[in-house]
Amino acid sequence: MKLLFDGEGKVNYDKIAKNTTVKDVLDAIDIFLNNNPLDCNGCEESCCKKSWSVEMDNVCVNKLSKWDNEAASNFVQEKLVKKRNYYRDFDQYVLDKKTDCNFITETNLCTIYEERPVICRLYICSARSYRYNVIRELIGSTYLKALVLEEKIRKNDFPEQTIDKYKRNPAVFAKEYDILLEEIFDYAEDEGWLYSDERDELYEEIPLNL
Repeated sequence: MKLLFDGEGKVNYDKIAKNTTVKDVLDAIDIFLNNNPLDCNGCEESCCKKSWSVEMDNVCVNKLSKWDNEAASNFVQEKLVKKRNYYRDFDQYVLDKKTDCNFITETNLCTIYEERPVICRLYICSARSYRYNVIRELIGSTYLKALVLEEKIRKNDFPEQTIDKYKRNPAVFAKEYDILLEEIFDYAEDEGWLYSDERDELYEEIPLNL
């Protein structure tokens, strides 16, 4: 997988395969940004400087909590608040903040850069193609919902049948951002986030010379 600017000047990708993982996407983003550095001072969106919601996922929270279940629950209760994701129709956790992200310094540096949320890792401050945005949203939503499900499992004595239902989400108890996109697409179809014809479009290859 390789990111590129397509014929419309938008960030796109050349192709994905059945064995493409979320890590492959993140690695492709890092290479793309290294080859096409963005001027933070010229950023028109300024997500880190405005009062946007900072969406927190399970891997990020678990890393910041040193993989301690009690610490993770405390982090959720003390530092996060629930907010409705109306686009995907579920409650998610976001950082409890007033304006700027709590992890951004006065000089706009991220203090948790290596452990930052997956939605931040997937974000590119340039015009993005529709299908790149679809993949970004599906990955983000899967890990965001995984945090909600993990917190329910930690806080409640659920029967095994309910836990198995929650584990349909492939990111539940994931240690890294390394699950297959194929698994995310399967889950997204089950949740009604993705239709089969849209899924086929995500696998279409575009020329590298655009």
